[in-house]
Amino acid sequence: MSGENSLPTPAAQGNVSFVLKKVHETVFEDRPLAPLRPGEVRVNVRQTGLCGSDCHYREHGRIGDFVLTAPMVLGHESAGVITEVGPGVENRAVGDRVALEPGVPCLSCPLCLRGDYNHCVKLVFAATPPYDGTLATYYTLNAAFAHKIPDHMSMEAASLMEPLSVGVHAAVSRGQVRAMQNVLVMGAGPIGLMIGAVARAFGARRVVLCDLVDEKLQFAESFCATSTFKPSAPQPGESDADCAARNARALVAQVGGDVAQNDGFDLVLDATGAQSCILLAAWAARCRGRIVLVGMGRADVLVSVTRVIVRELEVTGSFRYGSGDYDISIALTAAGQIDVTRLVTHRYLFADAEKAFDAVTRGRGDDGRTCIKVQICQGAAPGL
Repeated sequence: MSGENSLPTPAAQGNVSFVLKKVHETVFEDRPLAPLRPGEVRVNVRQTGLCGSDCHYREHGRIGDFVLTAPMVLGHESAGVITEVGPGVENRAVGDRVALEPGVPCLSCPLCLRGDYNHCVKLVFAATPPYDGTLATYYTLNAAFAHKIPDHMSMEAASLMEPLSVGVHAAVSRGQVRAMQNVLVMGAGPIGLMIGAVARAFGARRVVLCDLVDEKLQFAESFCATSTFKPSAPQPGESDADCAARNARALVAQVGGDVAQNDGFDLVLDATGAQSCILLAAWAARCRGRIVLVGMGRADVLVSVTRVIVRELEVTGSFRYGSGDYDISIALTAAGQIDVTRLVTHRYLFADAEKAFDAVTRGRGDDGRTCIKVQICQGAAPGL
């Protein structure tokens, strides 16, 4: 069994939690434990990956309409061990090793009942105001969202089921990726890499990763990409749209083969939210190709509407994850089809959470290396 942390970690004390009090101010607090409600389990959190949204709240106190108005525990990419089960829980037990799906819906509205629970208006999502996150000794959630993992899966890998499920939802649920397709992914950060890895696992013929950072592109080629592309900056007097069209032509010519014959990719997924990438996506997709928008940038960006209409492109969004996505992620990882832990570039103890957040915010660790995925290792609860 691979139950240990990725770093030797002192045993947990109390319910110590990493709390964002206000912008740029975080503290450790020992918080009381509430009694479990029917259907809930309590989990000793052992590994937590840091996401850009965690750091964004720390730096700015808000993401869109979600605004920090009271102290909030950070973190939402976690795995751990169940220490207590509430009334009515029959399919989970103390000692179960689980990956946490950090968005629990109401389970009774029309959206939930038809399987679209990621759109539930009553969704309780960890570390999204006003709800506390998972960077604490214990986290409580509905048992159905504590996904059991195989004995051979490490806690670090299990914590990465959250971003991998984002990739599964984008590539499979929304992108409808199929074998032998040509896929372009904009952005070689953690989500873009996960999307690319899922596309490869589902049999894509080509998976091209696009980014501006050479170090990320080099890693992408070793992880999931059949090739990479680095767009060039706008030329003097060149519009964003014209720059996108020029880069798309260069990309299609560079890849060649049936991408060039079809004048574009079957499936393009944007994991950046950047206007330049969304424009490039429209110019890089083949006629009647599909574009999936995953990354969140500015609320409003320029889109090549004429290009979408004339090429009959399908454009859709992808938000978090939904029914079955965690199951697919765990299966892909357990079978060795995706080695998610290769994304981890930096690891910190829970006591050094501040340093971990600093590394993600600046994009580099103290060692000077580019951060891809940063992990925080939390201690075992008494008796585990």
